[in-house]
Amino acid sequence: MDSKQLTNNRFGKWGWSMIIYTLLLYYIYAGLCVDSMNLYPDVFAGMYGMDRNLLLGLATPAGVIGVLGGVVFGHICMKTGVRLMSGISLIIAGILYIIFGFASTPVLYLIVLTALCFVANAFGLISTATLMGNWFPRKKGIALGWATMGAPLATATFVALLSTLYGAIGLPMTSAGVGIVVMLMGIITFFWVKDYPEEVGVYPDNIKEGGEQLSAQLNEMKSYKSSFTVGRLLRDKDMWLIAVGFGLLWMVTVGIVSQFVPRMISVWAPAMGAEAAQGKAMLMLTVAALIGLVGSYFWGWLDQKVGTKPASCVYSLSYIAALLLLIFAQVEILIYIAVLFVGFGIGGLLNLMPSLVISVYGRHDFQAANSLVSPIASLLQKAAFALMAVLLTISNGDYTLPYAVFIGVDVLGLILLLCVTNQCKGRQD
Repeated sequence: MDSKQLTNNRFGKWGWSMIIYTLLLYYIYAGLCVDSMNLYPDVFAGMYGMDRNLLLGLATPAGVIGVLGGVVFGHICMKTGVRLMSGISLIIAGILYIIFGFASTPVLYLIVLTALCFVANAFGLISTATLMGNWFPRKKGIALGWATMGAPLATATFVALLSTLYGAIGLPMTSAGVGIVVMLMGIITFFWVKDYPEEVGVYPDNIKEGGEQLSAQLNEMKSYKSSFTVGRLLRDKDMWLIAVGFGLLWMVTVGIVSQFVPRMISVWAPAMGAEAAQGKAMLMLTVAALIGLVGSYFWGWLDQKVGTKPASCVYSLSYIAALLLLIFAQVEILIYIAVLFVGFGIGGLLNLMPSLVISVYGRHDFQAANSLVSPIASLLQKAAFALMAVLLTISNGDYTLPYAVFIGVDVLGLILLLCVTNQCKGRQD
């Protein structure tokens, strides 16, 4: 096969359609359950008179319990397929988001937010990676490079959109409007999504090789039972290396992005005042998110050019550079270079993690492996908030200590990924 076939953007009409659908899923998931988590406490506290700090603290248990959804829905997806699970989970998430707008007590807030995070894992982490794995087992890097642009796009636009709507029509109406849109996306899913390219008469990766019969391939994929059971995966070294390795890198990503604005304010406030510093810091975060759109494609391209594991190692090294730049951010030029590195990093992890799982376990066994890898990695990244809070308390608000610790976390993640096998141990076509 010509290597250029694996690095071009010739996905075909149906292939591009599935990439755009996956991009929208990443956008919805990141918008509802990641980027807005720091916005909800202020809005709900103002609307219903609850304690903002209490609501902020509830985000951690909601997120941790929600991670279990990845395990549950990973196994459901193997039985139902992407289309059915994604459509139903989007509809349920939309209903929950409508109810969320009326969560007037901390208990109700926690219950609904936990349920929302739980269900959102179905379409946001499981459906996305599975659909791309089914359609692009060899061009996975480039395809995910386009699809994962949805996450940084949400970072750049979703919180601003919600804030505008909250101010214009209020919390309950905003939640109702967004919830209805999510439900409509779920309904459209039943008519739009195809689990496998063979269902619409096209080949995986939009590349025809040999004389494969599409109907035979489709029947084989639908009837295939992976030998990678939960028990076998829990004993599998590479599953743990990938899950923990990327989980640590994800923790670093969340730690950097969640504290990016406060860090920039601490640098600029002495010279220009807190209000002006906050505005400039928010602008830099938006710029970083927009750079993440380019970063998503860059990591996908690098994945296809040099391989997923080498690309993942470069990714981890780039965040070491970002952390060092943030430590020495008193120098203006270093701040802007840091924004570049942070932005590129935002677009990388959701691309590289499923890509490495596909590389190691193959198209047939990807769903089984990802049903554990994704939740374990997601669970680890939830620790970023608590770890950052503890380290900032110890250092009296100085960022040198937490950034130094996160460099150590990054290095550990890099070492684990270097130990991942270079061979595909799953069934190969």
